Amino acid sequence: MVEKLKLITNQFCIEGIIENISTLNSGHINSTYLVTTNTNTNFVLQKLNSYVFKDVVGLIENKIKISELINKRLKVIDLNITSAQFVKSERGDFYVKDKEQNYWNLQNYIPDAITFDKAPNKDVVFEAGKLYGSFLVLTANASNLDIKETLKDFHSVPLRLNQFNEALLNASEERKKEAQNEIDFVVEHQSEMCKLATLKNESAFPIRVTHNDTKLSNALFDKNNKGLAIIDLDTVMPGIVHFDFGDSIRSICSNAEEDNDNFDTIAIQLDYYKAYCKGYAIYTQKLLTKTEIKYLPLGIKTIIYIMGLRFLTDFLNNDKYYKTAYKNHNLVRTKNQFALVKSVIKNYNKIITITNAAFDLKDIS
Repeated sequence: MVEKLKLITNQFCIEGIIENISTLNSGHINSTYLVTTNTNTNFVLQKLNSYVFKDVVGLIENKIKISELINKRLKVIDLNITSAQFVKSERGDFYVKDKEQNYWNLQNYIPDAITFDKAPNKDVVFEAGKLYGSFLVLTANASNLDIKETLKDFHSVPLRLNQFNEALLNASEERKKEAQNEIDFVVEHQSEMCKLATLKNESAFPIRVTHNDTKLSNALFDKNNKGLAIIDLDTVMPGIVHFDFGDSIRSICSNAEEDNDNFDTIAIQLDYYKAYCKGYAIYTQKLLTKTEIKYLPLGIKTIIYIMGLRFLTDFLNNDKYYKTAYKNHNLVRTKNQFALVKSVIKNYNKIITITNAAFDLKDIS
């Protein structure tokens, strides 16, 4: 396998000799590797999942356009952060296609960077809020770049419900029985969770460049735990801000990882939420509209519901989409996410109060 990875990497325009290639972060979807060389420059090699991403070339074009835009704007906007830079292949493309028709891309590795799967303290949460807020500012007004929707209706609750209903029709009786409580939860809350989709269709929100995978591990920090960069631009697309905001809260402000099966203890940490909002508002307070801010709390509730719904759908489909480590892995993830939704619902008024305070808005109702 290492020899194959070296062969692919050497088709990109890199200097130096490859010394080692190791798994960096497999994630749920793509496979990612760290390429070390005998120079001071190392690289991140990634195989893109063409089963999930049907328009891989469009996806890569999105990544290149946004990374170039961010790097260009960072030269004139001093935010004390950095961004990934992608490497061209010897053919002049930003990807290599192997014999099995897999697509690969390569980017510079950002040295001395730290990542967290779980936030160690409120200071890191605050910095993460600043980073994701800065991403929104750095990609603002990018409509002329022709960013493609590579995963159509990615955060559409109506679409996810249709997929769920189809999976339910074809699921085995055993799996339906195991997931009956979660199936009931989906049905109970489906009406409210479609509200953002309705508002989007009514043009209540501006369409922005959104990251669509704003978990904590996609934020890099320096040795002092200050925000350094946002990475993993695979799902950059046009969208509304609420799902990016909500997914950060889902990832960063839960007191448990999404595989945790101690469901009764799973909850949103309001002190972390307050810290994230404060950091996020620093750069976005003047950018977001009052209507966008008003519905940020609903974005939290909705994206967690969506993730639980997606895990549940995949469980009913016999685990075709997400990588799983054991038979009921997706069902555990589902129960975990729905436990978090219930905590958000329980604390919803407090969440609204914290949001309004962070954005210094007192007249939103």
